[in-house]
Amino acid sequence: MLILLPTDSPAWVFSSCAEIPGPVALLRTAGKPPPSVLLRFPLILAPEEVPPPERKDELVLVSPDYTWIIFAKGKGLRAVWLNPQGLLCPSSHPLHDLEICDLGELRKPLEFKLPDLAEAWQILKEQGVPENVIRHSAAVAGVAFFLAEKLRERGIEVDPLLVHRGGLLHDLDKIESLKEGGEHGERAAEILADLGYPELGEIARKHVLRPGKSPQTWPEKIVFYADKLVEGAEVVGLRARLSALWERYPEFRAEISAGEVFVQTLQNQILTILGLSEAELLSLLRGLDFSLPELAPGPSPA
Repeated sequence: MLILLPTDSPAWVFSSCAEIPGPVALLRTAGKPPPSVLLRFPLILAPEEVPPPERKDELVLVSPDYTWIIFAKGKGLRAVWLNPQGLLCPSSHPLHDLEICDLGELRKPLEFKLPDLAEAWQILKEQGVPENVIRHSAAVAGVAFFLAEKLRERGIEVDPLLVHRGGLLHDLDKIESLKEGGEHGERAAEILADLGYPELGEIARKHVLRPGKSPQTWPEKIVFYADKLVEGAEVVGLRARLSALWERYPEFRAEISAGEVFVQTLQNQILTILGLSEAELLSLLRGLDFSLPELAPGPSPA
């Protein structure tokens, strides 16, 4: 694994990355680091000299500047966003593969435990998820990511990237379960676990209004709640969403009714933590664009 650091990075990036295990190269930009940095990292590449990796984990760009994260993903590289200030991501659909808030984590080998955005989209397509369900999933992922970042600001320990990918893949078995009559979420959990993403599988398993299988962790709760705010690809709010589910799935009305108290309690908890009314939250969410960005196919995972 070769780490790339843009030369226009702040000084704290170079000092923090000095102990990264493995080879490190500089990516030549308009910035000119001091000679001590050039001596410490003697390999320098121009952006056009960065070779396309055969596997995703071969080349990793590390930067606090999200412009470079976008560049890296456009080249098919892994991208690590350094975010010790806890800034909000500039996109509703995060492109980075890993977010590091504690710079001490740079002393450990980098691990990528989640699919990137292009990989998640490919999983959806391979499982035959139709476009309307993908649009719904994208909206749920965007809402869930927004909530996760805001809750983290308020002191809740949660990984917004995990929440986002969980939201994007939560309906992986939607059509299959409707056609074949299986419990929605169970097959998705199996598929994701087989792909090496058991945490995402549990998020998919726990997003359904099903007595006795309520979400337990914050990632599960956030995706579960986000799904109850989105009808189709539109943010409609809890009452309208539950009403739509009631009408669409009369065979599950008992389950929907049994889960209403839990959903309402969870919404009250989240709104209290955020210091928002339901109307204020919905207004914020409706002002965001949850459409997926253009995704360039990249190399296979390592």
